[in-house]
Amino acid sequence: MDGAGSGTRKGKTFYWQSFFFIFIVILAVYILFQSPVFLIGHIAVQGNTTLTSADLINVSGIVTGINIFQVDLETAAHRVKALPMVKSADIGRKLPSTVLMRVEERVPVALVLADGDFVELDAEGYYLRRGKASAAGLPVITGVSMEASGPGQQAGGAGLDVALQVVGKLPAELRRALSEVNISDDGRVILYTMDGVECHLGLPEEVESKGRLVLDTLRSEGVESIEYVDFSILSSPVVKYKK
Repeated sequence: MDGAGSGTRKGKTFYWQSFFFIFIVILAVYILFQSPVFLIGHIAVQGNTTLTSADLINVSGIVTGINIFQVDLETAAHRVKALPMVKSADIGRKLPSTVLMRVEERVPVALVLADGDFVELDAEGYYLRRGKASAAGLPVITGVSMEASGPGQQAGGAGLDVALQVVGKLPAELRRALSEVNISDDGRVILYTMDGVECHLGLPEEVESKGRLVLDTLRSEGVESIEYVDFSILSSPVVKYKK
């Protein structure tokens, strides 16, 4: 009899423990989804320089005033990453009431003429948006072709990948001073500065070293006195001065 009574008591204890556990879980879920403490009060955006925080938040579809646990963050991140200017996006919760969006934007490095319009490309060749030939710090790539592409897509074309590699390896200061990067039919690289100085780099080899030499020469000699420079062969540089 004692054994049976003990078993009954243990069964009742287990029942009430289970009931209490389930009650706590239900209460916790209710608090998480119904408590005003967990309503989104702030959406913070980090990493953006070109796109506005308001535009990114609008595209994500996240709004304030809704429960922070009811937001589909993965879907929101996919929406943001669909923007041509966005390379990556990560969205997370910062309890109790903040959503944090971290983005990495694509950076335009050059312009290419396509279908009568200038198009901004990043270093990987992604079509970002239509641009202007006067855009500061963005040289126009010439002598290459660009296959049909749209915003957010990676462009292709004969010589385009080589041209983008050249632009990417040039010193940033020199790149900002360029108006054009030309890839000739035989694959040689010619740079043109905003001041009209013609800079021959030869084949796209040792571009970083040649670029630094061009920059140092322009600094030391002065762009107003130089007609063209030829650093096709690093060991035999040529500088032609204006008469």
